[in-house]
Amino acid sequence: MCSDELRVSVLGPVRAWLGEVEPALGPTRRRTVFAVLAGRANQVVSRDELVDGVWGDEPPMGAVGSLHTYMSGLRRALGPARDALVSRPGGYLLRLAEAALDAEVFERGRAEAQRLVAAGDWSGARDAVDAVLGLWQGSAYSGLSGPYAEQERRRLGELRLSAVELRCRAGLELGQHVEVVAEVTALLVEHPWHESLRALLMLALHRSGRDGEALEVFRAARRALIEQQGIEPGPALRDAHRVVLAELSPRRVARAC
Repeated sequence: MCSDELRVSVLGPVRAWLGEVEPALGPTRRRTVFAVLAGRANQVVSRDELVDGVWGDEPPMGAVGSLHTYMSGLRRALGPARDALVSRPGGYLLRLAEAALDAEVFERGRAEAQRLVAAGDWSGARDAVDAVLGLWQGSAYSGLSGPYAEQERRRLGELRLSAVELRCRAGLELGQHVEVVAEVTALLVEHPWHESLRALLMLALHRSGRDGEALEVFRAARRALIEQQGIEPGPALRDAHRVVLAELSPRRVARAC
């Protein structure tokens, strides 16, 4: 079995596969070392970078020695693909084939969906996003701590949210207004201050014929922003508000306002 068959998942618990076999990557710290190397696959990661990524600013005295131990354990775990983990002067490198890391596949798919949106292909964009959102099995780098895992968890989580938002925008353009209302409402439970999500909810409600509810979303958001953060709504909410008002009849506008 060659290293080309090694696949790695970080969009959830960090796992690896050799064909259909999942090697045991070991305890949390060793798994974290593997995760840093996988996240920077095909690049030499220096020992200092590994120490910083795993332990942060206050590593234990024997951190570099621990790295050697973890590398030996990882090579044993990888078995037939042990040659994928390469020692270099001052650091280590994990060789992965193209599309062998799920996070890379996700980011490429998200970029393709954005390209399709720019081309006006909303159906293609929705399908592209759906395909890569299916790679997620929980929070990225789930169960791991340390600066690298925490930073990547935040970064990839933000990209995941933007991908879901793109899917909702596509759904809106494709006439799936009821479905968008349900999905965005659920997202706002986790992300209550995300103004672009509230703007999408306003537009989805409006296109579902629920104009009063759409305008109430704006009023409630504006009230919360002023009372809790001392600011007015941003461009996304203001633009959605203008769209809803512009498409109402004069009598309904007067009643709604």
